Amino acid sequence: MPIRMAKLEDIPALVEGGRRMHALTRFGKHFDYNAARVTQAFTELISKGQHKYVFMVAENGEGRIVGALIGVLEQHIYSELLTASIVHYDVLPEARMGGYGLRLLKAFEKWAGNRGVVEICFGVNSGGALGERLHRFSTRLGYREVGRHYVKGL
Repeated sequence: MPIRMAKLEDIPALVEGGRRMHALTRFGKHFDYNAARVTQAFTELISKGQHKYVFMVAENGEGRIVGALIGVLEQHIYSELLTASIVHYDVLPEARMGGYGLRLLKAFEKWAGNRGVVEICFGVNSGGALGERLHRFSTRLGYREVGRHYVKGL
């Protein structure tokens, strides 16, 4: 059940997993899933983004990808200190109790720490029971809630 960096040959499985996750989020109701766009973005992240982005995957015992985390290094506009943000973080529903999410997050924390990051942040775009579970999970791991998300469709 390793956590490893995504590879180009993982893209078909990641695109299909992304389709499943997209349908489960608030984005699935309002945004079409464009597999070609996702393929292009994942290809760019994996092949050219290593200095700014990280793309980690979690594999189950059969070698199937069951989770992913995409993160980015950033400097705030008012400081040279380095931060890391989670852009995308998911585990397929059937694998959520397997510890994959925890291992992905811990691997990201280690990756960020090795780069001198002073803070990790992420937002939660899931509401309801899943949002509450993510809140409990995050606070148990030492994250604190700061701010809120607001969205307005146009």
